[in-house]
Amino acid sequence: MSEERKITINDKDYNYDELSQEQKILVDHIENCRRNKANLAFQLDRESVAEGAFAKMLTESFDKNDKEESKDESDSK
Repeated sequence: MSEERKITINDKDYNYDELSQEQKILVDHIENCRRNKANLAFQLDRESVAEGAFAKMLTESFDKNDKEESKDESDSK
């Protein structure tokens, strides 16, 4: 026996199979939007971490260049 799919609207439960075709389509759209939002939030988190890592690498590259320039200046004296 399969479990009934329940939909809650305004604190009232409905059996998905008893909804009209239009209501089922709207529920499916809402669920798809929620999945897409969760996926976008995941992607945004990943891009934020990547951005931070690239910014750190860039900052470190300038620090490395500054140290190398300081060493070159010391060696030329």
